Amino acid sequence: MASSKGPATLTKDQTTARSTTTIAGFVLALSVVLVAYSSTAQFIPEFNALYVPLSLAATAALAFLAFKVGLEPADLGLERATLGTGLSWGLKVAAIVAVALAVAVAVPALHPLLDDARIEGIGPGLLAYRALIRIPLGTALFEEFAFRGVLFGAWSRVARPWQAAAGSSLVFGLWHVRPTIDLLDANGLADSSIARLAVVVAAVLLTAIAGYLFCLLRIHSRSLLAPFIAHTAINSLAIVAAFIVVGGS
Repeated sequence: MASSKGPATLTKDQTTARSTTTIAGFVLALSVVLVAYSSTAQFIPEFNALYVPLSLAATAALAFLAFKVGLEPADLGLERATLGTGLSWGLKVAAIVAVALAVAVAVPALHPLLDDARIEGIGPGLLAYRALIRIPLGTALFEEFAFRGVLFGAWSRVARPWQAAAGSSLVFGLWHVRPTIDLLDANGLADSSIARLAVVVAAVLLTAIAGYLFCLLRIHSRSLLAPFIAHTAINSLAIVAAFIVVGGS
């Protein structure tokens, strides 16, 4: 008599293989789309004015796609049970960032680290908008959900956590190529092609390392809330510190 377990096992194996292929394809496609979007977003009409709405719409679209390919709240770091741990880890990192930036503001020799021409001429109102709305909702929310939520979560389905962290962090580094070029242009830095290339490569490496550290926060806290708070604190407190040093309008 033929065993009835063979076909069922084969079907299960085939289903697992198909699921793995789907996730792997999703990871590759999402990585390409994210880098392409970062490189071309500045060509969107009124991009700066629409920055926050576009980021929120992109976050919603990513959430839809994530659940369509079978990712669950635990894959995305969105389980309710881990929110407390995520909050604790995130606030600890935020406190460390606040102390470090306070030292940078208090020590004149460190002021060049905070010099940013984009801060010059802005008033308290625009500073508050950037620190409390644009950065948390337009930058940190989308980037954390995309890289430490969806991309890391999907990658973890087909690879070990450290591999998923390394992969998503590399894409995060490449995501910052265009913003680094824009920053150089805004501050009039690195005029030669070689110097610009060196700065861009360094920025990719540094942001990839930062992305890996954010992934470690996600892994240890088991919550996306931890890297979101840390990311928001780093960016928002940095522009406040720069405003204090450089001065606004």
